[in-house]
Amino acid sequence: MTLSILIPARSFAQGKSRLAQVLGPRDRAALCRQLLGHVLAVARDVTPDAAVHVVSACPEVRGFATERGARVLAEREPGHVPALTAAMQALPIDQPVLILSADLPMLAAADLHAMVQEPADVVIATDREEQGTNALLLKRPGLIPLRFGPGSCAAHVGEAERAGYRVSIVRRPGLANDVDLPEHLQIFSVGA
Repeated sequence: MTLSILIPARSFAQGKSRLAQVLGPRDRAALCRQLLGHVLAVARDVTPDAAVHVVSACPEVRGFATERGARVLAEREPGHVPALTAAMQALPIDQPVLILSADLPMLAAADLHAMVQEPADVVIATDREEQGTNALLLKRPGLIPLRFGPGSCAAHVGEAERAGYRVSIVRRPGLANDVDLPEHLQIFSVGA
C-alpha cells in the first residue's frame, strides 16, 4: 500500500488572516511557513514511502514544499474543496489518500499512524470542537465527496454512511489543535 498525502496550503501572505488583529503580515507569513514546515516534516518522516503533495496556487508555497522534499500540485480549481477534488484526480485510483491540514503544530508521527491503522474506509480526525475535519483518510481517492468547512465532520460521516462505508472518527490532540484564532496561538507556542 502506497499512501498519498495531500496538504492544501494558501499563500503565506494570505494565510491566517483571522490572526490579523494580533499578528502583522510578516509574522503571519512566518507562522504559516513554520506550520507547513512542521506538517511536511512529520508527514515525510512518518511514512517515508508515502507520496507527500502540497496543493497550492502560490509559487512561493510550492517552492517551499519542493525544497522540503514534497511533490507539488498546482491548484487547478479555486477554493479548498474544488482544489483538493481536482488534485485527487492525479493520484493512483486504488491507493489510500490522506488529506492533512497545514496548520497542526502539535502533529506527531503517532497521530498519523493512528489514522492509517484505523480499520475503516473513511477516517476523520476532527478539530477541538469536534465540528470540523483536520485530516481525512480515504481508502481511495474520490471515495466520498469532500465537505470541508463548518460542520464538515458530520458532513463527511453522513457521506460515508450514505455510501455504506465504514467510518471512524479519531480524536487526538496533535490532529485536533489547529491554529485559526488568536487564542490558538498558546497551543502553537506549547507545540513549537
